[in-house]
Amino acid sequence: MDDTIRNRVKESGIVQLDLSALLRQRTLCDLDLAPQLWQGLAIREKEFRAWLQEWDVTPFEGADVALHCSAEAIVPEWVWMLVTSRLQGVAASVHDCLPEDLEGAVLARIAEELDPAEYAGQRLVVKGCGLKSGAGPAMRLVERLQPVVKSLMFGEPCSTVPVYKSR
Repeated sequence: MDDTIRNRVKESGIVQLDLSALLRQRTLCDLDLAPQLWQGLAIREKEFRAWLQEWDVTPFEGADVALHCSAEAIVPEWVWMLVTSRLQGVAASVHDCLPEDLEGAVLARIAEELDPAEYAGQRLVVKGCGLKSGAGPAMRLVERLQPVVKSLMFGEPCSTVPVYKSR
């Protein structure tokens, strides 16, 4: 009698795409524009540009940034553009979102940047249990990967929810 333990998941040829592992490789930061508001109400261009020139961006190097304003103020589009321009080449990405929505925005960006050819003909399991990113990134993965994979599942290799199977 052979008492060898077999790893049937490994033998199955299932490829795992672990979304939480992809997020652990990233640094998530937030930048609140509220402290730059004049009297808590508006941005004054001259002062804002001076702040941008002196602003130390090193904490944002390689990070994915949630850019937002926690105050109830109308922030003109040029402000968002100036901050994004200043972070260009420093941050990995800049997103117009609240800090709690950054995880989903980054995962959507990751889904967009994935090379579908890397998963062509594969049986793929998307691991994303416990993420607070919402359905958007998972939906984008389906759009990008379904045309090329043999099958697409969600969950863990030992317990999956089938999403798609080619015929």
